[in-house]
Amino acid sequence: MWDVLPLLLTDRRVAVTFAVDNGSVFSHRIRDHLAEAGARTVDWDTALTLRYDLALAASDNGELHRVRAPLILLPHGIGYHRRSPSDPTAISGLRRSALVRRNRIIPNTLVVAHDHQLAVIASVEPRLLPRALVAGDPCLDRIHLSEPRRREYRTAFGADRRELVLLCSTWGRHSLFGARTELPARILAALPTDRFRCALVLHPNVWAQHGALRINALLRRATDAGLAVVPPEQGWQAAIVAASLVISDHGSLSSYSVGAGRPLLLATDGGPEVVPGSPLDHLRQRLPRLRLDEPLETQIEQALGQDPGSATAIFARTGQAAAILRARMYAVLGLPEPAWTARPEPLPTPEITTAEPDALRVRVSGTTTLTLHRYPVVPGESEPPGHLAVSEHATDPEHLERAAVVWSAARQDCPADAAEWGTVTLRRWPGAQVAVTEVAPGSIVALLRDGHRVTGQATVPRSVAGSALYQWILLGRPGTELTIQAGANSGVLRW
Repeated sequence: MWDVLPLLLTDRRVAVTFAVDNGSVFSHRIRDHLAEAGARTVDWDTALTLRYDLALAASDNGELHRVRAPLILLPHGIGYHRRSPSDPTAISGLRRSALVRRNRIIPNTLVVAHDHQLAVIASVEPRLLPRALVAGDPCLDRIHLSEPRRREYRTAFGADRRELVLLCSTWGRHSLFGARTELPARILAALPTDRFRCALVLHPNVWAQHGALRINALLRRATDAGLAVVPPEQGWQAAIVAASLVISDHGSLSSYSVGAGRPLLLATDGGPEVVPGSPLDHLRQRLPRLRLDEPLETQIEQALGQDPGSATAIFARTGQAAAILRARMYAVLGLPEPAWTARPEPLPTPEITTAEPDALRVRVSGTTTLTLHRYPVVPGESEPPGHLAVSEHATDPEHLERAAVVWSAARQDCPADAAEWGTVTLRRWPGAQVAVTEVAPGSIVALLRDGHRVTGQATVPRSVAGSALYQWILLGRPGTELTIQAGANSGVLRW
């Protein structure tokens, strides 16, 4: 709906009011979002007593037959490929009981994204067919339009020099989050943090059903390890643009990702919720599956850059949705269209909270040129071989007890204070061999277990420098300069 409203909101001749049906368990979330957006709202029962020149709906739920206005029904998502959760014999968004009332056709216009959907509409009620409008998809048009901003979006996700793996989940027990709630944590534990950034998009209904408190608790292991969670009301389209790879289910975001040309792995396929023979059914049959019984890192590496195939069977009229929809809306309103061209708006840059893991299992190879593979330590998930490097403020003190390297929180002390910090840290954690901090941008001080102090210049984070120095100790301390290959955190350490 938010991809269509700008076509009306910019016209001073048109007053736009919102009403939310009381029957849905997700209604409160929609009301909150409208209030945050500054929308003008009216109570649903009051709205049913008033006459309007046009009504827009993105769902067939609610008492649409009582709305006193010509109704344009927009698809919720990409189209009609899914069984209705309230009636498994019906197609979600196309329940005949909602679209035909006492033998009266309710919608003035039924919008679809592709001509293939016309046969589905005819199978539900042939009299709906003349009211169908093949308009393409405004969401996909905005995604395509925003491709030139990909670098900006990737920066927002902290993925400038990393591959962004995007996990997407629709709602329900057959969804990625419903069937494999632990998957984000497993993927975070399996991927080197300097090469990959992971993000998660959950359907707004998931947030409405469980609440942010519960969801944040369920995701805590993954977010502590660096998972970025996309807010429910904005950012999912920009996330698809930014993504290097998508891991998804039978929700609309799988189709949008393929339409955007992103390689995709299916974590779950929706089972009985997908309408057999639908374009989404054909899509899930040809997409590769993510197998939990095989190494996740290998599967993800192999999937990067793969051609996801075409989505032309799902999306038609690419780039034309804004013009087609505005023409129909103004025809129903009985007004001439505005003089300016109807076009989609580019996606705003999302505000995403990102974090770095505070405990890492590090595998190092090389001598004066070191290659570091650093994996987040995720409680409950297996750890690869290598030494443990941990932040002094790690949430789990057991990690500090086992750490070979401890790095400081962001601080810039003088060298003497930094050395004192190192002494205290090594005394507190007797298993640690290196304590490293930063005294100025690019300047680090590290204290070693034998009392030796290293003061040097680094173009890598102090956490990377600490692991490099630990390897330097194990190798017998060759030289005074190390070249470090660590993905996005590659650089040089010299002293």
